[in-house]
Amino acid sequence: MLPLEPLDRVSPLPRLLRSAPAGEVRAEIERVEALLGRGGGEPGTGGALVSGGALLAAALGFARGALALREGALDAAVLHLDGAAAAFGREGEVEGRELARCEAALARLRRDGRSACAAAVEALDAIAAAGDPGRRAAVVAGHYRGAAERLLGDAAAAQRTLLSALRRSEPFLDERAQILNSLGTLYVTLGAHGAAEALLEHAAELHRRRGDAVGEAIACGQLGAAALGLGALERARAPLQRQEWLCARLGDAFGRARALTFLSDLALELGRADDALALATSARDVAARAAPPLRTWIAYAARAIGRARRDLGDAGAAAALDEAGEIFRELGHPLGAALAAWDRASAEALAPGELLSGHAPGAWFSAAWALGSLGLPARVAQLLRERLEIDEGVPRAETERGAPAPHGETRERALAAAAQTAPHVAVQREVELVYDRPDELAGIAARRAAAHRNLGRLAALTLAPSGLVVAAVAAPRLGARGVALPPERAAAACVADLPGIAVWIWPAATAPAAVGRDLAELGAALGEPPRAALALAPAGRVLCPPFAGDAGAELEGVEVGALLALAAALAPGEVRLDPRLGWDGDACAGVEALGFVVTR
Repeated sequence: MLPLEPLDRVSPLPRLLRSAPAGEVRAEIERVEALLGRGGGEPGTGGALVSGGALLAAALGFARGALALREGALDAAVLHLDGAAAAFGREGEVEGRELARCEAALARLRRDGRSACAAAVEALDAIAAAGDPGRRAAVVAGHYRGAAERLLGDAAAAQRTLLSALRRSEPFLDERAQILNSLGTLYVTLGAHGAAEALLEHAAELHRRRGDAVGEAIACGQLGAAALGLGALERARAPLQRQEWLCARLGDAFGRARALTFLSDLALELGRADDALALATSARDVAARAAPPLRTWIAYAARAIGRARRDLGDAGAAAALDEAGEIFRELGHPLGAALAAWDRASAEALAPGELLSGHAPGAWFSAAWALGSLGLPARVAQLLRERLEIDEGVPRAETERGAPAPHGETRERALAAAAQTAPHVAVQREVELVYDRPDELAGIAARRAAAHRNLGRLAALTLAPSGLVVAAVAAPRLGARGVALPPERAAAACVADLPGIAVWIWPAATAPAAVGRDLAELGAALGEPPRAALALAPAGRVLCPPFAGDAGAELEGVEVGALLALAAALAPGEVRLDPRLGWDGDACAGVEALGFVVTR
């Protein structure tokens, strides 16, 4: 029995939850509760006065939880959905109980973020394993497990899980549309915007045919994000406005705050800072009124407010950006924190008097490095462009103290290389693969995400002070399937990848423990301990990341010929150190604790 099925004979609530304003849904719940004589008892329970009243009460508890989840009232959602699950369990309705538990797990993920992921995955796996993997509850559990994996940043696992759920969802068109929403959202995150558009257009159409305004609003929001990723600013406006209208009608605070924030960002891109400020202020108000407040969207709205004020010359820009950065850091939101740091550096540079006093290079570099490490080279390109435009208005003698001073032509090349990731050419092929061979698309998207992350880091390093740690790494499996590309949590960037050999670099200030961890992760990916020769290049710099087809990044002050020969001659698991690195005994012991033999 589906959780809302007991209501079919007495109420239109199943339809209203998909399409009606929140006030109308709430009024109908209260009408049916009055009919049952519940009098507002415990969630998911109640003294039923009619036949089948216990199941009707459980269904009403589920309806209250679903409405709270829709409105962003996540504490209430967890309470009602847990109560509904218990009520269905007491009545022996296994499917209703399992589906209510799935929705409760989703509410906890939205409320508690990453801290809820481990418990949610455990609960969802138990539901999926409790019976036929093709039953509805198993499909929903797989869907929400993919959502948890995406929240944890494991895009590859999320792709596998969501694709598996999609394949099993054919008998359940309503669930299939929801999974298409989630998979499209994931492809937006990975930069596969063509595939995302195809999936989300399909999802939006399924939702419209079923009269599911909630699902359509989600699909429209992500369609807008995909269009923005393709650089189609005007095309993004219509789906985002559609999402905002639907969510306002439905009382969906989360979706409306998101749509207003995206529309504010779009207005900024189109040079309409006054419109952007009004939209962002509305977004912040909507997010703040939710129960509990939607802090992620409060932060994104505050960031948009700060950017709009910056563009309008308002002195209040810095305070708004500082508020956004603080909330993002408290939430453990690396993308938001990096974006706010970039905006803060830009606001400082553009403040009256700052162009003549100089601006710190460290803030620009740290923001660029964070964005690059998240696999967002297009964002790094935007940062480089903004930085270049600001510097073009400043005499060279007055710009950053102690920062590298590359020629304008070199900086333009660095910007052009970082900006080469627009996915327009790949769009049509993505659309074909997403329907015909989705597993191949998943592999391509994961490989491309790793390459974009590396490109973003190399672009960020063009802003770094001089000095690099350079490692020549030797292992038989190197040079195949992108295994040499550093993972998301690494501090390294790869500048060469050939059969049997690779070259990694780190900023000179990188801690020895971080270098050791990166090499250990590479060994885990290779399935064998690598051999590595490390040297310090005190004047080493990245001048330009590689263009498509280039053999590697353009470097200055780096010599790797002798290092490559040395690495090839080492024993497996041996790490040979350049004395100029200055690693002390504790640093070497830390690297050896990771399974390496350190020699000098």
